[in-house]
Amino acid sequence: MITFFTDRNLGRRFGELLRERGLSVEIHDDHLEPQSPDIDVLRYATARGYVVLTADYRMRYRPAEKEAIIAVGAVVVHIKPSMAWTNEKLAKHFADNIRRVERYLKTHDPPLFVVYRIDQKGRVKIADKLR
Repeated sequence: MITFFTDRNLGRRFGELLRERGLSVEIHDDHLEPQSPDIDVLRYATARGYVVLTADYRMRYRPAEKEAIIAVGAVVVHIKPSMAWTNEKLAKHFADNIRRVERYLKTHDPPLFVVYRIDQKGRVKIADKLR
């Protein structure tokens, strides 16, 4: 089973909602200081075998963070809804599609910056955007 590490930008409640749906989730603030740099988050999570969940799409564009993803062999999943969704709806959608996410992650080697995109009709598209 994959253990996810929710980045602070998703908030505590998002991680709790995923746990309620049966996913294995570690929450940022239970392990790191609130203002920990993304590079520290990536190192911490990857060293423990966690997959980082984030709402920060810019992470793959900032040179230091992109280099850290590559250097530590991180697996990051950026959750990108097509519109403003509540945490409840987004967590339900992600949990309902977890088999697809797990299949994708198991068939692609790290480092990864995967975009989990939800289109206007609620369909999910998953793609690695690191390279």
